[in-house]
Amino acid sequence: MATATLLIVEGTGQGTRFQIGRRRAGIGRGADNAVRLPDSEASRFHAALEWAETGFVLSDLGSVNGTFLNGAQIDRQRIVDGDQLQVGQTVLLFRVVGVGSSKPLPVDLVSGAEDRSSIVSAIDPPEGRRPVTAAEAGTETSAGSSEERPFESVGVSESTEAEALASLAALYRISEEVADPTATLETILQGILDVALEVVSADRGCVLMVSRESGLPVPRVYRGRGHMRDSRSCDDTMPVPRSIVDVVMMQGHGVRTSDAQHDNRFSGGRSILQAGVREAVCAPLVGRQTVLGVIYLDTTTDVADVMKTRSPAGRLTEESLRLLVAIGRHAGLAIDGQRSQQALVKAERLAAVGQAIATLSHHIKNILQGVRGGSYLINLGLKDHDEQLIEKGWGIVDRNQGRIYDLVMDMLTYSTDRLPAWKRADVNGIVTDVCELLQARAGETHVCLQCELSERPREVDCDPEGIHRAVLNVVVNAIDAVEGRPGAKVSVTTGIDSSAEWAFIDVEDNGTGVPENEMPQLFAIFESSKGARGTGLGLAVSHKIIGEHGGEIQVENSPGAGCRFRLTWPLRTAEPEEPDEGAVAIES
Repeated sequence: MATATLLIVEGTGQGTRFQIGRRRAGIGRGADNAVRLPDSEASRFHAALEWAETGFVLSDLGSVNGTFLNGAQIDRQRIVDGDQLQVGQTVLLFRVVGVGSSKPLPVDLVSGAEDRSSIVSAIDPPEGRRPVTAAEAGTETSAGSSEERPFESVGVSESTEAEALASLAALYRISEEVADPTATLETILQGILDVALEVVSADRGCVLMVSRESGLPVPRVYRGRGHMRDSRSCDDTMPVPRSIVDVVMMQGHGVRTSDAQHDNRFSGGRSILQAGVREAVCAPLVGRQTVLGVIYLDTTTDVADVMKTRSPAGRLTEESLRLLVAIGRHAGLAIDGQRSQQALVKAERLAAVGQAIATLSHHIKNILQGVRGGSYLINLGLKDHDEQLIEKGWGIVDRNQGRIYDLVMDMLTYSTDRLPAWKRADVNGIVTDVCELLQARAGETHVCLQCELSERPREVDCDPEGIHRAVLNVVVNAIDAVEGRPGAKVSVTTGIDSSAEWAFIDVEDNGTGVPENEMPQLFAIFESSKGARGTGLGLAVSHKIIGEHGGEIQVENSPGAGCRFRLTWPLRTAEPEEPDEGAVAIES
């Protein structure tokens, strides 16, 4: 079974990846889409991806600006791995990941009596910082020590102009493979192997990587040309001589084996010739510090043809080996780079988790101190039978209980990607409830909180709980912004815009406004200008909720004179053809 992903590579939301299943996945600006794009030039229901018998198909849904696949406008067309589709100003990369069969690769690492390999030449890797080989690290293999070289090393001669261009083209293509932001180690190795098979003119190949658990080389990918292309349907096993792999791993240079008709593999039990192998080349994947594995290519032929002609022409030459060594060096550095990048991302994620835990712990500690203070007053009141003291203590506990609830709800809202639970709701009723909840808080801080409710729209499509929390957080932020100012005022207004396509809720205050240097981080998580009073979650959560509705929060800032936040989301005038359950946004 195949699954797929869509990665935003250009446009708003760059880096967001959506997992595509077998169910229909809508693409567009509307919040009902499984792949929702915050792009004003995308139609509400712009395009759709769905699985057909032959693979994934991309269809335009009558969009205003059209759907483009690899730069060409389409109505309905099959989409394959690596294609780029454009919706509005957003460009997405489509990748397919095969899931299902766990059948092992058709690669057999042979040794002992079955291994009749004969090395005829070797080439050292390009000059540069030389990696530590297995021999220098003291690893024992069946090939013997690094000082034992039963063959003559062949130096690198000057390449012809054609060879140099071929090498450059191959390395450029490999660079493109490893630069893919969605690439996994397996896809990188497959791409490298495809390039190597083409430029070296081999029939099949495999990559063996050193296992971190056992320290031994194990097959990671297999690729073939022609009828051997699919490793899952290949009945023939590809024999890889253990002695060849050991020499390459131990000594860090590429080797070429002799043609089958010129060595003892013509006879014996399960010889390589009987498996259809004529000749092979093997090169190390040289990282910055050590040899990471090997890339092994060979040619195959029909045994009857070899026995009949007795003179098969060799295809794997010294130039082939030289090119494979260069590919191996470049691939090794690319793999090293990818591993370093993965380690860096992991470290950054752990650092972010640590920062989140530290920040939340600080806020929870402050809340618990308030609860303890209120509890202390309640205990004193109970002992002295002082109802006023009990009432004062309970007021402190109740306020901090509300702070705990708000913090937990904000954490849950921000941490979960979700689609709104759409229903018809009275937006004026939502705003009225928010204002009633916050009247006590506004009164304590001497802030005048007013509601100005419009008759249009009375009811809109939205997630009432989500809009309630988004408005609540913005109003709380506004009250905090004007606290302590003479004539402090916060007004909340509802309505629809002049185009009659968007509902809006305005929250305006007469505070000092937002400093210009803080505007870029206004909706960033854990960014707060309130010191210990703020969690840095409120505005980030509101921004996320409105974004899930297909809307946005616009800010009109007047430093020294106040600020207005406008929460807008589209009035839904059309329903999708069918529910979209085929995709989910995942973290990049």
